[in-house]
Amino acid sequence: AAERVPPVAMLSSRRPGILWLCYAVALLAATGLARGSEEDDDLGEFSKVTIGSVIKLTHVASGFRIHSHEVKWGSGSGQQSVTAVDDAADPNSLWVVKCKHGSHCAQGTPVLHGHVVRLSHLQTKRNLHSHTYKSPLSQRQEVSCYGEQGEGDTGDDWIIETMGQADWTRNKSVRFKHYHTGAFLTTGAEQVFNQRNCGGNCPIAGQLEVSAVKKANDPQIWWQATEGVFFPEKEETPK
Repeated sequence: AAERVPPVAMLSSRRPGILWLCYAVALLAATGLARGSEEDDDLGEFSKVTIGSVIKLTHVASGFRIHSHEVKWGSGSGQQSVTAVDDAADPNSLWVVKCKHGSHCAQGTPVLHGHVVRLSHLQTKRNLHSHTYKSPLSQRQEVSCYGEQGEGDTGDDWIIETMGQADWTRNKSVRFKHYHTGAFLTTGAEQVFNQRNCGGNCPIAGQLEVSAVKKANDPQIWWQATEGVFFPEKEETPK
């Protein structure tokens, strides 16, 4: 049987504005684009992921970073696509950590195991989202970006699950459990977009599909907050 080709349609080819690029460069320069190792404990007050932090999420197994831009899925929900890329300097891989939908937390509020957060794409201001639509390659649960100007719905909520520690800590492995469906954020090197499964002018060729899977023991569901801007901790915690 012929391999299924997902209809991925490009929404826009516009480039980010000059002001946004300057902002992204400033954010990355603030941390020197330095990726610490799991043994690097010399991060001081910037070791914890807090509300307002602008981060890159690296998939532990593949080393790819979760990414989005103005490309819509041509199947499933038709919402803005979410993929993973291997370019550490990619400005479209920056995400703002926010409280769950309908809540407000002060900048610097620490994120703990079991807390519910949103991840808002810095450039497009849409939120990491999931639902019951099928993903184009693996036919698992689709992951997309949804909302306008950071306002979406409860499908944008993700439960943080750490690997033993109380806090979500930089360079330590965590997993993201979708609040509504219980599926875990995942990707994998075997789910790569190419000309055969995406077409000759595929705008996401070479990128990995990001999806969600209901397997808590899957080794592909672990992520780390690596590069970014990490705000110092405040006492208030999200509810």
